[in-house]
Amino acid sequence: MKTISVICFAVVLSACSLLPRAHDPVLFDKVVWLDMQVEAVDCKGGTGWAIIANSAENTARYAEWRGDPQAANIRGLKNHIDRMVKGGSEKFCELGKRTAKGRINAIRTAWSGR
Repeated sequence: MKTISVICFAVVLSACSLLPRAHDPVLFDKVVWLDMQVEAVDCKGGTGWAIIANSAENTARYAEWRGDPQAANIRGLKNHIDRMVKGGSEKFCELGKRTAKGRINAIRTAWSGR
């Protein structure tokens, strides 16, 4: 009987690793803030991307250190923002905003239900 209890306990503990990772409100807040800042980028004036770059680095590092499954996607968002800081035409900026929003939406979708 004791052996069965130990086996059941081991199965229960190993099943816990299959549960989705808990919601991290700090990381969620960082991504929401990035989303708001991407929306606020002024492509006609060419301002905004440089302001976001530092926060994007902070968010990417936080996600990597936490081991979040979306860390690679967040790092990709950060790399995209770094490319946008270098500037370009208004069309390029608008395309960059759509690309950043697409990455943010992918992160949000992956986190839904946590």
